[in-house]
Amino acid sequence: MTISENIRSITEDLSHWQLFRNRSYTVQMQLADPSQVYNVPGRPGVIYNFLEDAYEPVTAAGFVLTGLLGEMWVIPPEALAKYAVDPAALTHTPQPVETRETDARYLGVRIPAETEFTLEADYGVRVTLRGNRAGIPHGAGDMILTFAKRQGGICVPDPEDAGRIVNGSIFDRLYQPAVI
Repeated sequence: MTISENIRSITEDLSHWQLFRNRSYTVQMQLADPSQVYNVPGRPGVIYNFLEDAYEPVTAAGFVLTGLLGEMWVIPPEALAKYAVDPAALTHTPQPVETRETDARYLGVRIPAETEFTLEADYGVRVTLRGNRAGIPHGAGDMILTFAKRQGGICVPDPEDAGRIVNGSIFDRLYQPAVI
């Protein structure tokens, strides 16, 4: 995960990070199909996540999700454990699927809404995500979220996690405070 320089002072200070775990909520899920046109006219096998202004390729081995605000993203098969779904029941048509509350712990840091920033992540393909971008509601500000890793008795952001941005206006519907 590579973050823009303008927020480095926020993200490097571990006192700004808080511990979270996921909540259960409903998304729309479908089988990924590289030949299907999703939300990018004329471009099969590509989805556009309008919240972070990011394009992502779709592979046949994954799944396409549509979130609470209509944003789309791709997940690989190993990420299905977070969802209450039988993969054999999925089709190329979106269907509602509940997320499962898991024992996974995340660290999140809020970036104030007036501060636009970028996060470069590698999800098998390098993607640049834009946080707090103009024209999108962000509440108090978007969150950078990463898996938590215990190190010397404290939790730190997992350097192996690509990280993600979660829109600040819906963050509390997706995640809740956690304890170690």
